[in-house]
Amino acid sequence: MQHFLRRAKDFEFSMKLCHESSRQAEVEFPAAGAHRINESLQSAALLGIHAAMSYADALRTGLGDSDLSAEDHQKAVGRLKQVLAEKKMDDLKGVQRFSGIVGKKGTIAYSRNRISDNDLKSIVESCQRFSAWINQIGKQLKVEGWGNVAAEE
Repeated sequence: MQHFLRRAKDFEFSMKLCHESSRQAEVEFPAAGAHRINESLQSAALLGIHAAMSYADALRTGLGDSDLSAEDHQKAVGRLKQVLAEKKMDDLKGVQRFSGIVGKKGTIAYSRNRISDNDLKSIVESCQRFSAWINQIGKQLKVEGWGNVAAEE
């Protein structure tokens, strides 16, 4: 579980750096145009998606789910919902957010079409909200070791 949690924190940290870089590019390099800004935002969005997937893997592993698969990310959504339902969790709003996040992975990683800056910013924001939600859930469920890594924020 700690491996996935540390990986999630690393991806999240890198997402924030790319996102911040995109904001600086808007201010410092106005002549570079949207393409330069979009590259940083694209990286931030993809890193955020990977952070979300790693957070979900960490929580699922911490709750005893060992069925991790790299093939079908929507399967991870169902498994997350299942382990939280088994713990009688009422707050499942993050699961729906997670579904939307992983649904964007293919587009962000493989699409040849330019994705708008607003869409990329929305994905980053959604990933940040998911991170806050899942960290709250991990602490609430007292997943062993969750608070230790989360305290390093």
